[in-house]
Amino acid sequence: MAVLLASGIVQAAALEEVIVTAQKREQNLQDVGVSVTAFTGKQIDEFGFTNSVDIVAQTPNLSFGTPTGEGNNASLTLRGVGLSDFNDNNEGPVAVYVDEVYISALSGVTFQLFDLARVEVLRGPQGTLYGRNTTGGLVHFVSERPTEENEGYVELTGGENSQFEVEGAISGSLTDIMQGRLSFAHNEHDGYVHNRGPGNNDANNTDNNAGRLQLAIQPSDTIDVLLNGHASKNDAHMGAWQHESTYSPDGGITSLALPADLDVYGTCPGCDAFGYVDDDGDPWAGAYDRDGKLIVENKGGSVHLDWEVSDMTFTSITAYEQFKRTYQEDTDASPSKIVHNTYDSKIDQFTQEFRLTGTVDKLQWLTGLYFYDHKVDGGFEIDASGIDYIIGDANYEQKTASWSAFGQAEYELAPSWTLIGGLRYTEEKRKLDYLSLELNGLLPPDQNTMYDYDNTIDHNNVTGKVELDWHASEDTLLYGAISAGNKSAGFNTGLLDDTGVFGNTIRADVDYDGEELTSYEIGVKADVFGGTSRINAAAFYYDYSDFQAFAFVNLNQVIFNTDASISGMELEFVSQPIDGLDIMLGAAYLNAEANDIPLNDGSGITRDRDMTLSPEYSLNGLFRYQWPVFTGSLAVQTDFTYQDETYFDIQNQPVSRQGSYDV
Repeated sequence: MAVLLASGIVQAAALEEVIVTAQKREQNLQDVGVSVTAFTGKQIDEFGFTNSVDIVAQTPNLSFGTPTGEGNNASLTLRGVGLSDFNDNNEGPVAVYVDEVYISALSGVTFQLFDLARVEVLRGPQGTLYGRNTTGGLVHFVSERPTEENEGYVELTGGENSQFEVEGAISGSLTDIMQGRLSFAHNEHDGYVHNRGPGNNDANNTDNNAGRLQLAIQPSDTIDVLLNGHASKNDAHMGAWQHESTYSPDGGITSLALPADLDVYGTCPGCDAFGYVDDDGDPWAGAYDRDGKLIVENKGGSVHLDWEVSDMTFTSITAYEQFKRTYQEDTDASPSKIVHNTYDSKIDQFTQEFRLTGTVDKLQWLTGLYFYDHKVDGGFEIDASGIDYIIGDANYEQKTASWSAFGQAEYELAPSWTLIGGLRYTEEKRKLDYLSLELNGLLPPDQNTMYDYDNTIDHNNVTGKVELDWHASEDTLLYGAISAGNKSAGFNTGLLDDTGVFGNTIRADVDYDGEELTSYEIGVKADVFGGTSRINAAAFYYDYSDFQAFAFVNLNQVIFNTDASISGMELEFVSQPIDGLDIMLGAAYLNAEANDIPLNDGSGITRDRDMTLSPEYSLNGLFRYQWPVFTGSLAVQTDFTYQDETYFDIQNQPVSRQGSYDV
C-alpha cells in the first residue's frame, strides 16, 4: 500500500475517454475491435510504473521473464506467445514500439519509463498494419509531445537499498512554428544480493540514465514534423545466479551441481567437484568468484512527418536505432572458477515507413510501405578452463533486409455494422557469417575445432485480417476477427561445433523455419452503469504452425520448429463508482501447449508440454482513492497480482518451474 501526495483535482466519477492508435490513427479504445489494455500517462505515474515491464502486473495474459537475469535480454509473452532465447541476433514475436518505431533488440525491451503519454498493449497477431514479429501482439510506448504552453516538472523518489530516482521534463514554444521538449530520468540502487565471495561486489544494483529531446515544427498549416533524439545507459552488476541442485543421467556437464543425496564426486552430498554446495537456502545471497556485469546502451533518432494532402494524410517515419550490450556472469554460481560466460553485441537498425490514409463516403482506407535494415555484430565466450574443459569463443555477423506493402480498409455496411479487411506482403533476406573456436582440454589437440558457417535465408509471407464489428448500442461493441501473424526464419548462434560437445552435430541445426499463427477471436467492449464503469472481454483460439521453440541441449541453446495450440480469454473491469475512487480488475485464462517437445534425457522421446511463461490462471487488481488536501490531493492505493504456476523452459524441467504466487 502506498500513500502519495500530488498536485491536482480529485477525479470525477465518469470514466475518461481513452485514446489509442492501435489502427494507426487516433480512436476511442471502446471503438476498436482489438483486445487492448491501455494506460494513460497519468496512470503510469500514479500506479508507480517506472520500468517498461512494470505494466505486466496490471495487464491480463501478459508475462515477462529475463532468462539471464534482471535488466538483461527480456522475453515478453502475450497469450502464451513469446521467446525464451537470449541470443542477441534473435527478435521476439511480441514486438515493442516506442513512438511508432520498432525496437528489434531484446536488450532494448527493458527500459526506464519517463514522461509518457500512454502505453498500449495489443493482443493477437498484428501482421497487417505492423508486420514482422507481431505474432503474439505488440506493446507501444508513446512519449509526451512538445507543447505550446511552457510547462515542466521534476519528481524525486527514494527507497531501501539506497534507491534514488529523479524524473523531469521541460516543454514550451521556441518560435511561432517550433516547440521543444526535453525529458530525462535517473534511477539507481545498491545491490540486494549479497556476495559471500571475498572482495567482490554485491549483485543486482542499478545505475540507469536516459534522456529524450523532441522538436515539433509546423512549417505550414498542412505539415507537421516531429524530430526525436534519445539516449540511455544501464550499468549494473547482474547475473546473480543461485546454485541449484540438478542432475544429468548421461553424466553430461549439467551434472556439476547434484541432488543433496548424491555424492558423485566424492566430495560431499550435493556438492560439485570442488566441494561446494549452497545449502543456506537464502535466495538473496551467493558466493561468486567473478562480478557479474551488464552494460546496455541505446541511442537513436527519428523524423516523423504528417502532410495533409486534399482529403488524404501522408505519413513518413524515418528512424535509426543502435544498441550495445556487454554482459558477463559467474555461470557456475560458486566460489570456484568452473564456467564463466561473456557476451558482447552491437545492433544497428534503420526503418522507413510510408503511409497514406483517407476517407471516401463510408470507406476508411490505409496503405503503406515499410523498409527494415538490421545488422548484428555479436560474440560470446564460454570459459571452463578452470576444470581444463573448454574455452569456446564465437563471433558472428547477421544482416537482415526486409520490405513490405500493406493496406487495410473499413467499410460501414450499415449504421451499426462495420467490415474490416487487410493484407500485408513481406519479403525478407537474412544472412549469417559465423565462426567459433573450441579449445577442449578433454580432446587431443588435433581434434580441437574451428566451426565456420555462412548461409542466407529468403523468407516471403502474406498476412491478413478480416473483422466484423457490431455496435449493439452507443456504449457496446461486439466484434469477431480472423487474423494471421508471421515471424521469419532465423539462425541459432549458440556455440556450434562438429564434435557434439555443445549439442549441435550437423549444420542443418543452425537455421530454423518461420512460424505462422492464425487467430480466431471474439470480444465485447461495454461502458456500463451510466459511464462510470467499463467491461472489456475477449476469447480466442490460436492455430500455431512451426512455433519456434527454444531449449537447452548441454551447454547450447537451440531453437527448433514444432506445432502448438493456444486458447484462452481475458476480462477487464474499470470503474469510478464515486468521486476519487478508481478500481481496476483483470482476470485471464490460458491453455497453451506445444507439441512433440523432446525430453531432456537424450532418449529421443517427445511429449506435449506447457509453453513458457504461460500460467493457466492469473488475476490483477488495483484500488486507488484520492481526495483534495489544501492546494493538492492525497491518495491511498493498493494493488495485487496473482499468477498460477508456470515454466521458464519449454521442456518443463522441475528446476525451471515457478510455483503460483501473489503479490
